[in-house]
Formats: sequence, structure tokens, C-alpha cells
Amino acid sequence: MARGVVGLFAFVAVLCSASADTANKRQPLFAYEENPLTESTLRNLIINKGVGHGDAHLFAFDDGSVLDPNRLKRGACKVFPGDAEWPSDEKWDALDQLVDGALIKTIPLAAPCYPNLGAYDVEKCTAVVNNFSIPYLHENDPTSIFWPLYQGRTCMPTLKPSAGGSECTLGGSPVYAINISSVGQIQLAINFARNANLRLVVKNTGHDYLGKSTGAGALSIWTHNLKDLKYYQSLEIPGYSGPAMKVGAGATVKEVYQEAERSGVSVLGGICESVGYAGGYVAGGGHTPLSGLYGMAADHVMALEVVTPDGHFRTASPEENTDLYWALRGGGGGTFGVVTSIIVRVHPKLPVVTSEFTLETSPTVAADTFWQGIRAYFELFIPFTDAGTYSWFMLFNNGNGSYTFQMTPFFAPNHTIPSFEALIKPWTDTLRKLGIPFTPKTVSHESFYPAYASTWAKDVMLNSAGAVRVPGNRLLPRRNWEDPVKFNATFAALRANSEAGHLFMGYHQAPRNRANVDNAVNSAWREAVAFIILAGEIPENPTPADVKRASEQLRNEIIAPLRKVSPESEGGGAYLNEANVDEPEWQAAFYGKQYPRLLELKKKYDSQEVFYGPTAVGSEGWEVRDPDEGTITQNGRLCRV
Repeated sequence: MARGVVGLFAFVAVLCSASADTANKRQPLFAYEENPLTESTLRNLIINKGVGHGDAHLFAFDDGSVLDPNRLKRGACKVFPGDAEWPSDEKWDALDQLVDGALIKTIPLAAPCYPNLGAYDVEKCTAVVNNFSIPYLHENDPTSIFWPLYQGRTCMPTLKPSAGGSECTLGGSPVYAINISSVGQIQLAINFARNANLRLVVKNTGHDYLGKSTGAGALSIWTHNLKDLKYYQSLEIPGYSGPAMKVGAGATVKEVYQEAERSGVSVLGGICESVGYAGGYVAGGGHTPLSGLYGMAADHVMALEVVTPDGHFRTASPEENTDLYWALRGGGGGTFGVVTSIIVRVHPKLPVVTSEFTLETSPTVAADTFWQGIRAYFELFIPFTDAGTYSWFMLFNNGNGSYTFQMTPFFAPNHTIPSFEALIKPWTDTLRKLGIPFTPKTVSHESFYPAYASTWAKDVMLNSAGAVRVPGNRLLPRRNWEDPVKFNATFAALRANSEAGHLFMGYHQAPRNRANVDNAVNSAWREAVAFIILAGEIPENPTPADVKRASEQLRNEIIAPLRKVSPESEGGGAYLNEANVDEPEWQAAFYGKQYPRLLELKKKYDSQEVFYGPTAVGSEGWEVRDPDEGTITQNGRLCRV
């Protein structure tokens, strides 16, 4: 492990001798950020595009005055299609002119499967049906999302439309989307939505588990095509000097990883390659296979460019808009504005050992013996995380007392195979003593990306669009391992969950606050040594009653025992990016000690309440009046509680 420390200092020394890419210490901008709208340029644009005087007010910046105090009164709703206040076609045309034809009148991804929208096409429908579980299909669509359950499942792909209902409707999908190619378009979208009292949502990949990037009657800001990336060997900006990467709002984890590999460095990112990097991933904190060395991805964001709810383009950094800088790193996506790019600190290239193997019951391995082997793994989470390692595992109840545990993979950055094998020897010795066979595939990789590509990215992680689960999770704190009584209760709850027939997956990881930063990352992450993912099961074509049953089971039977042994008051919590939308006391679970300050900043930066997302900061003041679909969906009017 000492080799990594020496390498780090050598890396820094080389970079310090390099010439800086920027001499004026100002934030570098991408081309699409270089000409943001101001009061004067907006006025000129409106004139040059021939927008009528009567519509000009729809695009004005927020001057701090209250547009209409009745908008935020109890029961007041955002304007909805069919309302008298809904913008006329002429007003939408004016917006389209100003954004240079980038406005899209949306149709659902599966519309070719249904006759009622005039888009019926058997060939296109077949392609959607065959590829619906592939995330890239949804990412490249302006409105389709990762979990259609929260859209309302109003237009699911089928080659027999009569089997799934005779009509396809927008449901919880936005009515219009703007394919963003410039900051000015984002400014216009925010101003238009605020001034017309429209619901506004932001979508990059749609990889959100709670439905934050969709909403009935909404205008959507689609940032997916802002894919610029730039590596700086030595960047000097206010508050930071060193190697860095600037990441556009539409870049995915895979694209960021590949750029880092080409540049000979490491960057903190997630395990799913199709996730958008600079949006909800970082905004939610961003857990990462390198968390044992460096912490959360949000801890390494050195600056952000953002369009705030008043329509203005701002920099958030250690020296500019510092409170916004604090909130955007961990305080949740779609809440304080639209991030157009971020600057992240990068790290030295480092070796990684990965190991994959399976444990299972058999005629020679009884269930109790199997569970002894699994317990031996869990008992070692503190030394494993103290050694900077991370894992991804799945535990299946196969029925009839049969179980399978898959380690896919154990991920050990900055280790050699000998140091890795020495680390896990207490566990492997126990497995051998118990007579549990295992054949590990252990490989040493010269850098992060080959290790990642050979494990998580070797198969495309399927989109949960076709899945039959309601997801949730729990962060379990170190203190539950340090106290034998708490550990026994924690492991008993996990085992009971599996014995009841439920799938659970998870990680050993301990991000802590290794970079010693002050940001909005959930305080539960600073104490965690385990992140457990759970789910309620629903049938393939669920009724609202099926969904309600699964959601209640997840909340009250599956997660509740873990919540009991890891309450928020004792370091427990949940990861807001992969959470249960019906989580009770979500403010404490998803945001921890940071929530009161985040709520203050929400009121400061978004006094008109332009941005809303389910379980986002400040969302407790709103409700979606959707049909009874068994869980919270976005298929309905957004109204004040």
C-alpha cells in the first residue's frame, strides 16, 4: 500500500512542474456556455426573432418580485394542459423560435406500438419491444425514463396493444422537451416555465429511481447531448490547483472513465456506465468503487456552472456562490438549478485487483453452513473497508432452502494479488474450514478502467424498465459492526430478509470524508460500511393493488427491520439516488443532518418554487394528484399540499 502513497507524491510533483492550462485562474467554459443570456442580449434576441411584445414577459429573468402570490397558496397547482392559463400554440411557437427550433412536442417511446397517436409502425414497435431493457434506448429519447412505474406505465411496449390497453397516452411524461445545445436555451426554458407557471423537469439519461426526470404537463430540459469533456494536466482556478477534468452535463460515466483512461489518470464514478455523470449522480453524492481511497464523487467537484431558478448563469465554487457550491454537491438533483458542467479533481492512475466467485448451498453445504460463510464475510467489513476496498454482491433465495451468493466483484484498488489474498485470508480460511467450495477468478489490472470494464461493464447493465420490482436501500453504519449486539441484530435482519424469499444486493464500502470537505452529502455516508439494496416484488403487468402491496411490503416488512437496527439518529440512512420513493421520514433518511440548511438554501435560490422532484429538498410542500397507482407517480397535476 505504501507504493500508492509514493506514486501519489510523484504524480503531484510532475503536475506541479507542468505549465497551467489557464493562467487567469477563472473557470474555463465549454463553447455552449460562452454566451449566456443577459438582460440586454435577451432583449435583442426577442426583437431579432420577431417575438411579439405581448409574449416578451414570458422570457424575462426573475427580478425578485413575486409573480403571483396565489401560486404558492394551499391547493394551487402548476398550469396543466386544458387549463385556460395553458400557453397557446403561438406562445409555444415563440419559445421554439427563441431556442432555434429545439422544442420537441413529445410522444412516448412506445407510441409506434399503438394506433391512437398516429405513430403506429410494426417495425419500430418491434425494435422498442426487443430493446426496452437496454438503457441507451431510453437515454436517447427526450422523455423516456429508467423506471416507467413512476411515469404511470401509460404506454408500455407491446406487440398486442389490446393486451395492455388500447391506447397510449403521455401519462406522466412531459408535454414538451427542449434538446439543449446552449446555456441560453436552458435560461429561456427556466424563464418560460417560471413565468407561465409550468411544471419544469430536467432529464439527462432518465436514470433516476424515483421519477424526478419526468412529470405530467411539464416542460423538460433535455441535457443529454451536452457531452463535452476536457482533461487539464494542471488547472488553476479559484480554490483549486491541480489535475482536473471538465465534464459536460450530458456525459455518461462510461465516457468520463474512458477520457480519464486516455489521459492516464483515475476519476471517481459509479458502477453503471450509462448513468449521467454531472447531473443526478454527483448531485446525490455519488458512491464509487474508489470510495475507500477518496470518498464520494461529490467530494471532488471543484466548481460547477449552473443556471439558477431566476434564469441567470452562475459559477458555484469555493470562492463564488459558496452556499450554492455546498448544496449542489450532494443536495439532490433537479432542485437548485440546472448544472451545465462540472470540474472534478482527478487522481493518479493506480492498479486494481478484482475477484469474482460464487458460494452456494449443495448436498454437501447445508443452509446453516452457508450462512456461517456469509456471516464471516460481513464480520470483516471494517478491515475490508479500512483497506480501501469495495464490493458488489447479490444474494438469492432459490427456494427449498437453497441459496446462492455471487461476488461480482470484490474490487481492491491499489492492491496487488498477494496483498489482496492476505486481506481476505480470514474469510477464505473460514470458507475452507466450513467446506464451502469456491473458485475465485482473481485478476490484477494496471489501472481502474480495465478493472471496471472486465467486471461491471462486461455486460450492459439492463435498464429496470422491464423489471418487476419496487426498489429501496439502506446505509448501515460502522457502529453496528463495532457493537456485537448491534451486529447480531443487523445480520439477523439481513438473513431473515433472505429466508423470507427476498433478493438483496449490496456493497461493503466506507466513503467517510476522506477529502475533508464540507458539502451536502448525506451524513449517513460518512458513517457507512455497508450499502444494502432491497426490493418489493411485483408481477410483470401489475395492477395498482399489486404495486401498493409491493411498496408497503418494501417499506414495512423488508426495509423496516434494517431501519430499526440503523435509525437515522444512530448513523443510518438511505442513498437518495437509488431509494424508495415512499420512504418514511425521507428528509432525515436521504439528507441526514444537512437537510435544515438545504431547505434554507432552497427558499433562498428558488423562492418561486420552479423546481420540484419527488423527495427533493422542499418537495414536502407539493403533491402529485395522480390516479391511485399504488405508489407515488408523476402522472397527474402538481399542486400545493
